[in-house]
Amino acid sequence: MLCNTILNALAIFASTAAAGPTWHTSSGEALVKHLRQATRPLNFTISPEASIIYPDDPEWANGTSRWSHWEAPSYNVAFIPAEEEDVAIALRYMSSHNIPYLAMGGGHGNTITLGDVRDTVLINLERLNHVTVNSDHTISVGGGAHYDPIYAAAYRAGRELPLGSCACVGVGGSVLGGGHSRLQGVYGLIADAVVSMRVALWDGCIVEASARKNPDLFWAMRGAGHNFGIVLEFTFRTWPLQNDGLTYNADMTLTGDSLEGMFTAINEFIPDQDPALAIDVFIITDRNTGEPITHVNIVYHGTREEGDRFTARFATNSGPPGTHIERLSLNVSMVPWDQITHAAADGMIDHACTGGLHYNVYTANMALFDVAQQRELYDSYVEFVRTNPLASRSLLLYEIFGQRAVLEQPAERTSVGNRHLANILTILQTTYSDESVAPAADAWVRSWRDRVARPEHSGYDNQAVYVNYAHGDESLEAMYGYEPWRLQRLRSLKRRYDPHGFFNHYNSVLRE
Repeated sequence: MLCNTILNALAIFASTAAAGPTWHTSSGEALVKHLRQATRPLNFTISPEASIIYPDDPEWANGTSRWSHWEAPSYNVAFIPAEEEDVAIALRYMSSHNIPYLAMGGGHGNTITLGDVRDTVLINLERLNHVTVNSDHTISVGGGAHYDPIYAAAYRAGRELPLGSCACVGVGGSVLGGGHSRLQGVYGLIADAVVSMRVALWDGCIVEASARKNPDLFWAMRGAGHNFGIVLEFTFRTWPLQNDGLTYNADMTLTGDSLEGMFTAINEFIPDQDPALAIDVFIITDRNTGEPITHVNIVYHGTREEGDRFTARFATNSGPPGTHIERLSLNVSMVPWDQITHAAADGMIDHACTGGLHYNVYTANMALFDVAQQRELYDSYVEFVRTNPLASRSLLLYEIFGQRAVLEQPAERTSVGNRHLANILTILQTTYSDESVAPAADAWVRSWRDRVARPEHSGYDNQAVYVNYAHGDESLEAMYGYEPWRLQRLRSLKRRYDPHGFFNHYNSVLRE
């Protein structure tokens, strides 16, 4: 009842202040001036460990840093809460004064709609980063936590759960979009393991979302959560640690003329893919020699003997055209499960955490590899990097993770759309620091996304993308699902839980 009372009061205040049926946000300069005047004497009280910082403060760079500079939002004020109540107080204050804001967990959000966020208040959740193993074997995690400490805490407790493949990524944003994981074939998506959430709504109310409390919000937050509120805490289900806590990891490099044989082998795995098998393929460029590198990473949640069966399929052979493979290197190890994000791909994924660059990403989901087209894409990538050396860090990445437990979840249980259209997540990424190459990079990568996404090449009748990888120019159906009821329900809940559109910044379900 208290939340509804506050919500109604703020709605009345806001409609009066805005003098119209819609809210209009303050300008950037006015916002800085207003908050400097209001928060220096602290019209709203924050905890001693919380911070409000401005562009001329020495903490500004660290407090607002993010992974990619491409289409990045801009801020004039950064608020770093230390307690849940800090968030509640700040939201009540900013919402009642029509001040726009954007929450950030790990800072990896990367979509064109964020580029439209100008001169706003950043709510940096980095201090809400606790990780607690509960007596019932669930794990509660602050909304600003990264994946690395969650792996560590679960491992120490003898537990495991589906988590992100990159240790530096924030749990918040990734789970809100569904959350793909190497263990998804065994346990489902990361969002499928969520038992409950504590969510701060636009009016500062903090509510629990679970199967029993606010179930509509719980449904929406798992797959389209960016649209509805700020998650202060997740609680996850866990499972007993398997295989004595060890995970199979194999890294290998192949020659460029092995491409057809490699993709053919992976295509053979996909129709009945072992749920414990996760494959990553990286096409990158050696920055010293300028030569392309084809790197295959296999992670298997099982024994070495079982994992070796999959790795053997990529051994050197002299088969006929289309099956030939020449393997240049192989490194196999059994890795403690909590270290797999660092060990996999010879540590390449840790290097991908490097911030400060422009990462322009397009994506498309595929059922199987169109081997002939992938050869064309590979050759085009090599030529693109050769003629645009400023973009030599660009890459092609394919994630082929198990699907069994993902598809066993009833599609209507969460707002995650297109579960059945995600055998292969294709990431086409141009990377650069010098923006002079940006037009050429965007033209090249966009044209290839469009080609790969066509039904005759993707194997899917409808384009589908993982919303957390979405460029932002795809249809909402491609991100959130093609069933008409799905977007209808999301929009209805959006009007209920975010009636003034404070959470419209990340691929909003209201976009036309």
